[in-house]
Amino acid sequence: MQVYGTHNSTVNYPSNERSPVSGTMMSGDFESVSASVNTKASSSSLLGMDTNQGSQKMNLDEHFSAKPVHGALDLMDIPLLLPTAHNIDTLSKYSEGKFKDLLSEYNIPSPPATIEFDAEGKLVLPPDYAFSYELELAFSEHPEVEKALSSTAALASHYAGIMEGAAFRDEMSTARSQADQDRIVQKYNYLFDDNRPAAQIVLAFLDDGSMLLGQSGA
Repeated sequence: MQVYGTHNSTVNYPSNERSPVSGTMMSGDFESVSASVNTKASSSSLLGMDTNQGSQKMNLDEHFSAKPVHGALDLMDIPLLLPTAHNIDTLSKYSEGKFKDLLSEYNIPSPPATIEFDAEGKLVLPPDYAFSYELELAFSEHPEVEKALSSTAALASHYAGIMEGAAFRDEMSTARSQADQDRIVQKYNYLFDDNRPAAQIVLAFLDDGSMLLGQSGA
């Protein structure tokens, strides 16, 4: 697993992407969403988020505590978080703060080295983590915290896929010949595989609970 926390590299933003608050944005590279998130976002304030209904101020406490809605539902009736660098940065800060509070509330001395979510969204902790029972109990009593972490990982996974596609488009836009186009298509042929697995995101934690985003196997 590669974990990113670079703050001093050259920053290049896609023209339709909002700059993240912290971290490194490199076109076509997952480093764009995997910066260290050391600033705790206020859980009680409204946070500006990019949604399918445009930029909106959202109360993330209410968003992640909302009960599932049964019956017919038009997805356009509710704001859905989009996989943008801004959303991932904001949500990472928010999730980190909530996770630190949870560790403190349940007197858990140290976080796991990593947290992952499998293809079905199930929590995966390291097998040697000494406080698995305590943390799973804490999540069972505060599912909104686990939901915030899983949403962070899910958005980052989608964003990583988008950035891979952006690199392909950037190179194709500068192709000068059919031979150049064929070479680029061959280079990125994995993007056209319908069975290509989504990027597996790992949430890595420092001893104080600070969180880093990384891509498994990167």
